Amino acid sequence: MVFGSIFSQVLPLFLLILIGWTVWRAGLFSDGATTVLSRFLVNVALPALVIDSMQIPFDPALAREGAALALAAGAYYVGIFAFALVFPRLVRAPRDEVPVLTFLVIFANTGFMGYPVVDSIWGERGVFLAAIYNLFFSVLLFTVGILVLTGSKEGWRTTSPRVLLSPGIVSVAVGLALFFFSIEVPPLLGGPIALLGDLTTPLSMTVIGALLARLDPRALFGNARVYVYSIVRLLLVPLATLVAFRPFVADPLVLGVLVVLAGMPGATNAALFAEEYGVNPELASQAVFISTLFCLVTIPWIGGLVA
Repeated sequence: MVFGSIFSQVLPLFLLILIGWTVWRAGLFSDGATTVLSRFLVNVALPALVIDSMQIPFDPALAREGAALALAAGAYYVGIFAFALVFPRLVRAPRDEVPVLTFLVIFANTGFMGYPVVDSIWGERGVFLAAIYNLFFSVLLFTVGILVLTGSKEGWRTTSPRVLLSPGIVSVAVGLALFFFSIEVPPLLGGPIALLGDLTTPLSMTVIGALLARLDPRALFGNARVYVYSIVRLLLVPLATLVAFRPFVADPLVLGVLVVLAGMPGATNAALFAEEYGVNPELASQAVFISTLFCLVTIPWIGGLVA
């Protein structure tokens, strides 16, 4: 699949981001609205998409792909964590930028943006694998992520039990059970689940646009390290992932999903976490905005390499 084909599939997602940006700037979205919609996406729409994507007959080949993806995702996070620890030194980041840059190298936007992009390229089989990948993301975000930002063990001590019961993880567990036991959800329930899942792409892209519109444009473009980070996050990391895993991952779908998710921009919740823990939220917002802006070009290119 060439760049142009992937670009044509991904471009509508970015037009939705533009719509979200315009709607917020026009005053039709409030801060409260984006908060409510984000919670709805995380707790309702995304879990529904995961369950609906796993409503397919049991396929031993897909089960093997899921297991391969889980192993690859675990290895990926070990590698990206090691690299994230040295990245701030490589760019000579001041002390107050180290926690946020480390966090942003580890955690990409594999949920709000990852699911729609993977769905647009590979459909439900891709979403199935992305859901397994995001199991690692969810658990690590609320443990390692908080540890990185705060420099304390708060993440391990206070959040991991709750994370294991979060709707995102529960939906993967439910979806896998339905898949492995070939249980079909009755149409009376399956229909609404599918409709809720269909809301994920337009709502998530619109919310991302609204979140980005809240940032002061004059303060977004002044930090050179943000541009270096964006190049690393969007190009170096996925290309290194492709080179490192290609000899060991024979399935092109597994490799493709892994590489494309590795090439997502900075996680949008980085700014929310940085704000909550008082760790340079301005830098987090800058990095998320710039990397999201640049990924309009890089995601179709990376997708074209592996799709």
